[in-house]
Amino acid sequence: MPYEGHKWHFGVLSFTGTGHLNPLIALSQQLRCRGHKVTFFEKRKIEERVRHAGLDFVPIRPARSSPRVKITQLHDPTLWQELSALRSNVKRIIGDLEMFLQETPPALARSGVNALIVNEIALTGPTIAEICGLPYFIISTSVPHSFGWGGHPWRLEWPSHWIRRVHGAWLEISALRMRGPIQSALDRYRQSAGLGPVRKMRRAFPELAQITQLPQCLDLPRAALPETFHYTGPFVKRAARPKVEFPWNRIDGRPIIYASLGTTRNVRPAVFRLIAEACQDFDLQLVISLGNRACPTMFADLPGKPLVVRYAPQLELLRLARIVITHGGSNTVFEALLEGKSMLVIPIAHDQPALAARLARLKIAEVVPVGAVTTKRLRRELIKLLHSTSYQDAAREAQAKICSLNGLERAVEIIEEALDSEPVADQRNAACRCLT
Repeated sequence: MPYEGHKWHFGVLSFTGTGHLNPLIALSQQLRCRGHKVTFFEKRKIEERVRHAGLDFVPIRPARSSPRVKITQLHDPTLWQELSALRSNVKRIIGDLEMFLQETPPALARSGVNALIVNEIALTGPTIAEICGLPYFIISTSVPHSFGWGGHPWRLEWPSHWIRRVHGAWLEISALRMRGPIQSALDRYRQSAGLGPVRKMRRAFPELAQITQLPQCLDLPRAALPETFHYTGPFVKRAARPKVEFPWNRIDGRPIIYASLGTTRNVRPAVFRLIAEACQDFDLQLVISLGNRACPTMFADLPGKPLVVRYAPQLELLRLARIVITHGGSNTVFEALLEGKSMLVIPIAHDQPALAARLARLKIAEVVPVGAVTTKRLRRELIKLLHSTSYQDAAREAQAKICSLNGLERAVEIIEEALDSEPVADQRNAACRCLT
């Protein structure tokens, strides 16, 4: 129902990855249903997706930087390839930071935005909010950065090549802990804008609230959290998803194993073959979604003849699935839990090991590191999931708790209540210093 208080124009500083975009679009649609206006400020690559969801969009031009170096996943890369990829990623990230810092503040001013929704991974967000004097909210679409993503036994097994481990660790330290070249680039810009260093940013101009869609029942026990930190529950809205063409006539009536290893990380084709080999002896139909990372024709000869597609209508297939095989990305994990499904998790990178740890702790899932995937290992874990009712019971218990949270509605309530307690005329700062 419409909100009877002050109507706000929210600017959303998102990220182009599906795991971030889906929940932020759902949250934005919920805000719009309450009578607020919502505009995304991002690269053009997601414009069609955002506008299809009925939301406004202001493009921020792509940075001029060297293309990302792609490393093949079929063989171990050379030291030179990994170092080249690392340098390319650093340059690209810093280029994007500078672009957003320069172009977003004047775009916000022209659009009349008066509050910000900032994805936690949008590292420029708090700085842009401070420059513009706008109240803002940090949204964690997965395990919050401050909780950490490492420290799990199976993480030591990925990736097997030590250079990849260094590469991954460096990116996490840079993005999660704001250290190194990324911090230096932000500090330079903040100094030029008359602001203090990044390490003092959150104290000088704090967010009104940090909201995570991670349910508290899924998290590890914590002694204390900031007053402005809020657990809610998953932001899932069917209307937020574009229609996906799918060959429903090829679903043969057997129970389904749904396998998706995400859309943002390259996965070795051999992993899909190992999954197919592990599943072929069960009287189940395997459906594999490639996340647009490969062509289905590449997998025409997989054992057991699974149904392989570029994209799948995930919400509908999760409802039908008996077991879910996933990389542990937040979208698939939370959506599977909303359907009460047990999982076989193959964590690959970033927050995935952290989510896998939480699922394993609650005995909802079995976990196999991507570096340890074999047909025998996968089959053994699938037998456990299929023959022990404890996994399904644990998944349904989590489902009941999460469904009762109404995470999307709760997140919007937190945002509106925080803004209602703010002097509207003050807007956190005495005057807006937005760049023009």
